[in-house]
Amino acid sequence: MIHGLKTKLINREKKQKQTQTLQQQETITPRNKWITFTYFSPLVRKVTNLFKQTSLKIVFRATNTIQQLVAKQTHNDPSSIYERKCKTCNKVYLGQSGRTIGVRFKEHIIYNNSISAYILDNKHGYGTKEDTLELLKACQKGTYMDCWEALYMQVFHQKKILIDEQQVSETNPPL
Repeated sequence: MIHGLKTKLINREKKQKQTQTLQQQETITPRNKWITFTYFSPLVRKVTNLFKQTSLKIVFRATNTIQQLVAKQTHNDPSSIYERKCKTCNKVYLGQSGRTIGVRFKEHIIYNNSISAYILDNKHGYGTKEDTLELLKACQKGTYMDCWEALYMQVFHQKKILIDEQQVSETNPPL
């Protein structure tokens, strides 16, 4: 009799523990798994509809973020047409670079190129990057960049602000 009573108590305790663990498991919410999709067309929505019946949650990411738009407007964009002004006389050197214009500015100071020679020969002041350097057009290196540089050369030549070493002839102006 005592043996039968002990087994009943043990079984009752086991059942109580099982019901407690089941109740605890029900109160714990499962963690959602998230999937990120880059939204670039309505077709992405159709693909994500396939996941509605699963436990996966979906979040969309845009392709044109504010960070990307602001980055395009900085003065450190690679592959660009730029102008460098003489601080003293405001004559302009026009150039292109596949590197950042900050790096290109340092190269102007280190190496004796046209604008550096112009400044040194005329005993003019160098100025800071912020004062003398301006990005005119960010574009890809190659023929596209060469065309933009030629256009800016012509415009600056007509305004008569190019340094003497960069003056172009008027024999074949662009249309």
